[in-house]
Amino acid sequence: MKYLKPTPLKGYGLLVILTLTLIILTGGEFFYFLLAVEITTIVMMYMIVSRNSKKILQFLSIGEDEIEVGDQVRVEVKSNNTSIMPVAHAKIQCRIYNNHNEMVFPSENIFFNPYQITNIRENFEIKTRGIFTTGEIRTDYSDPLRLFRRLKVFEKDIQLVVYPKVTELDYFYMPNTGYIGTKSVAKSGHEDFSSLKKVRKYAPGDSFKKIHWKVSSKRGEMFVKEYEATSSTKMTVFVDAYSGHYEHDHNRLIEDKVVEIAASITKYALKHNDDTSMMYHVDKLVQIESRDLSTFPTVLKELVTFVAKGGITFSELLNQEAKRLEQGSFVVLITTTVTELLIQTLLGLRRRSFEISVIIVSDEETSYDMIQAMGVHIYQIHPEDDLKERLEAFS
Repeated sequence: MKYLKPTPLKGYGLLVILTLTLIILTGGEFFYFLLAVEITTIVMMYMIVSRNSKKILQFLSIGEDEIEVGDQVRVEVKSNNTSIMPVAHAKIQCRIYNNHNEMVFPSENIFFNPYQITNIRENFEIKTRGIFTTGEIRTDYSDPLRLFRRLKVFEKDIQLVVYPKVTELDYFYMPNTGYIGTKSVAKSGHEDFSSLKKVRKYAPGDSFKKIHWKVSSKRGEMFVKEYEATSSTKMTVFVDAYSGHYEHDHNRLIEDKVVEIAASITKYALKHNDDTSMMYHVDKLVQIESRDLSTFPTVLKELVTFVAKGGITFSELLNQEAKRLEQGSFVVLITTTVTELLIQTLLGLRRRSFEISVIIVSDEETSYDMIQAMGVHIYQIHPEDDLKERLEAFS
């Protein structure tokens, strides 16, 4: 049924005025009768629509409590016309929302007979994450002649948690860095000082801290301790939450893609027994430490409510927090904009031997040759890109 706009009431007002004019000019009984019919019709239409506003009872049900972006949610709307009057030209629309986001479901156009109960059950794809706390049914209806129009709004408290989409990656570039762990490497600079491998003669360049003084005193020459060379990757993920970098992201597509990337690479690292730390700054600094897959739900719960409303720039965040990281750390930077200040920050991190991957989420393709020349790994991702294909491409 095509939904028609109500006929303007002023049109009927002009008809009443015209009838009154004819009564004055002619005094005919027919026009008196016509005026009575017009006024009675207007009053009846008003009474119908006013009564209906009190007699429509509604119920809203959301089928799930927790789902992921891309899943289907079952929405049920039940409307009951408890009046003896029909509800004509009704348009029902449902939405769920919170302080930052909303989802609006397609509308339904129906006609309510007296005492009729109408059930609308549909499955809809969820396209955005968040904790949705309010459900709303908006019923826009009019009287049979469309003289008067009313809007009835029914609200209900709900609790629907929509987690960010997580892409299962088979590969993501992660270099070994100097943290104690389980991966054997050739670099002797990354040593597990709890695992002594052997004692050998001192060689030029060896650290005096490694000298085995007891053995050296017995043999009369310098000997040093040599440890097992081991390393594991600890990945630190910095997520850009600076509000100024999301000004044109009206549909939050870029923001959701940034969150999806952060969740996906974190899960990949945890699956491979690599510790991760995630940082971003909104009202305050948020830091999420993860050691194994059992801690991944905590990451998702934090990212559900991620909103890019930070007041400090991404470069400021990096300059503040990277000072706490060990030299040679592996960092992943997820941002939407590469600024001059960010380039200067990257240069400083490379001087400290940091391994850096920069993931740029944007709907524009730009060349970053200068950054790549620093030895920084660049991923450019469009909000509509297949994340698995783009993140696994680097080898």
